[in-house]
Amino acid sequence: MESSLSTAAARLAAVQNHLSIQPCFQRHAIHNDKPTGPADLARERANASFKVEDMTELILRGKENVDAMSVAYQMVQRDPDLRMREGHHYDLTQAEDREQTMRQIARILEIKKQLKDQRLQQALFKAMSYYSESFSMRIYVHEMLFRQALRLFGTAEQQDKWMDDIENWKVIGCFAMTELGHSSNLRGLETTSTYDRATNEWIIHSPTLTSTKWWIGMSGETATHTVAICQTVIDGENQGINWFIVPLRDPRTGKLLPGVTCGDIGHKYSRQGLDNGWIQFTSVRIPREYMLMKWASMNSEGKFTPSPSPVLSYATLIPERFTILGGSQVVLSLALTVAIRYGAVRRQGNHDEQILDYQTHYTTLMPGLAFIYTLNIVDKVLTDKWEEVAAYAQTDAGAFMREIPDQHGISAGFKGALSWYVTEALESCRRACGGHAYSSYNAIAGLIGDYGVVTTGAGDNVVLMQQLARYIITAVKWVHEGQQVVGSVSYLNDYKKVLANPKTTLQDPRDLLNPEFVVDALTWACTKKAMDMGATLSKAGKSNFDLAWNENQTELVRLAEVHAWRYYLILYKQGIDAHKNKSVYPMLVKIGQLMGTFTLKRHIDLFLEEGYFNGSHVKHIRQLFLDQCKDLRKDAVPLIDAWAIPDFVVKAPIGKYDGNIYPAYFATVNAAQKSYDPPAYWHAHVAPLLKPTKKNCKC
Repeated sequence: MESSLSTAAARLAAVQNHLSIQPCFQRHAIHNDKPTGPADLARERANASFKVEDMTELILRGKENVDAMSVAYQMVQRDPDLRMREGHHYDLTQAEDREQTMRQIARILEIKKQLKDQRLQQALFKAMSYYSESFSMRIYVHEMLFRQALRLFGTAEQQDKWMDDIENWKVIGCFAMTELGHSSNLRGLETTSTYDRATNEWIIHSPTLTSTKWWIGMSGETATHTVAICQTVIDGENQGINWFIVPLRDPRTGKLLPGVTCGDIGHKYSRQGLDNGWIQFTSVRIPREYMLMKWASMNSEGKFTPSPSPVLSYATLIPERFTILGGSQVVLSLALTVAIRYGAVRRQGNHDEQILDYQTHYTTLMPGLAFIYTLNIVDKVLTDKWEEVAAYAQTDAGAFMREIPDQHGISAGFKGALSWYVTEALESCRRACGGHAYSSYNAIAGLIGDYGVVTTGAGDNVVLMQQLARYIITAVKWVHEGQQVVGSVSYLNDYKKVLANPKTTLQDPRDLLNPEFVVDALTWACTKKAMDMGATLSKAGKSNFDLAWNENQTELVRLAEVHAWRYYLILYKQGIDAHKNKSVYPMLVKIGQLMGTFTLKRHIDLFLEEGYFNGSHVKHIRQLFLDQCKDLRKDAVPLIDAWAIPDFVVKAPIGKYDGNIYPAYFATVNAAQKSYDPPAYWHAHVAPLLKPTKKNCKC
């Protein structure tokens, strides 16, 4: 009985202590007219261990680009056709959002004609991509997907015919790949292109409901043309998938052309300014030369030449997936700007701490901060390599075909593994801001919505990871046959040597700071898993291969994810080696070390399962991760400042540069208040509930 009473008394005392106003809160208990945010952020910036301007130059690839971006942001902010004229972006209706987005595109194209400075042109497009995700996506559909298809699949003559109009938006294009019943499963697509020898034309047709082209950006209201991927039927035989240019709308009137039916997908999770739509073709005839014929072709005599490799049909998806890495930087840098500044301004606790100083807080945000820096470096390495490979499409077909398999595997794996992490990091940013991030006016919710499509768009991540896994398993087969493999799978050439050491040599935790040590550990994990999976699938044989694949699907995806993160760290190290003479290099090294520890921690279960690490090793890794996050937290505000994103682009009052967040937040919400009168539904639905009822009376 006494024990129960003492326990109850202890609980009551704890509650009283929790509810009482602590001495450090006396100045906040009634009011606080002097916000601490501006002083807190000023102190954070004064204590930076690196020069922010130098880091900005690295992020934007040089001082000339920094200056151009500064001017570009000014152009956006000052131009009434580029910025929001009034109100708030998150209060726009779908129709208003779409009109604004097209107004922005039209204005940008008008400005582009007048700008002689190519660097400033590029900076303006980039600034607008930060400012509006819908603008970015509409530009992306036309400039990247539609135009890139012409670049990769069109002959020189076809490019001469179309490219000038595409560059000048005299033709507005979209990219018709996914279908209602098949998504991006290219082998299952149903839309057909049948060759009519009598007229020398192709007949584009949607034979079923499930063959309807679906989720096609710009097709809902805007696009005049599309590149459609179709099953190619010649003399009754299916010759595989190829790409065709199909006109959709009359450029003068905007009306749909005969045989073409396009509709709008309707209200979406986000990106309301992009007119995603659906397309049905009913025996639409196009000229023979509207088939893109760099690889597969049909000549004027009606002779068909198939593509030398079916993998070439997927080539246009590679740059699309690489481009997602750049878009990931935009979205996550914006979200982290809000979350980190808010964390440095918001104070709470017995000692009035900045919440960014709490371990649970900084260990949540610091990996994401390190990630956007590593992604920025890796994106540059990948882009340079892809531009080299894409050039082969025009100059050296053999070299292009040799490079495509590895580029396809890398793009699939990076898009899958890295975008999965970005979705996690975005949600971490939202939670780090508490309830305030649930407000659309603080931007993070909208960013999560904008990014939500990435894990399933441009290929579902689970499918893409299996594509990478299949490439790895194929490489295992080649190695066992005595062939040498190259690129991201080259580590498999030394599989015997790698697997000869089944346990780590880790003795000193400082070894974990060596990027080569971390990569070696990941190489062992990838090799072990690849060889085990290869043996399992080989044992199943051809007749049971699909069954064996499905029964090991999660492990194959796991293999692909570890493989992707391993290669990511390799490319980061390769990328920062070019900056050894720069003042920010020590910070880049520190960031890479944190990402290395993070990657080991992320896949620690695999190492434990295989006995490579033991419990003591895991404790070392976990403690190092905590220490590294705590250390990077000291530079968190300067590191996010280096991205140089203006407040009007961030669009979140709790992420303001000056730290005076609460007046700005209240002003934003108050400005959206249209009226203080009762709402229209009050008298119909609220007032009757409140109306007094007469009591029964016998008088």
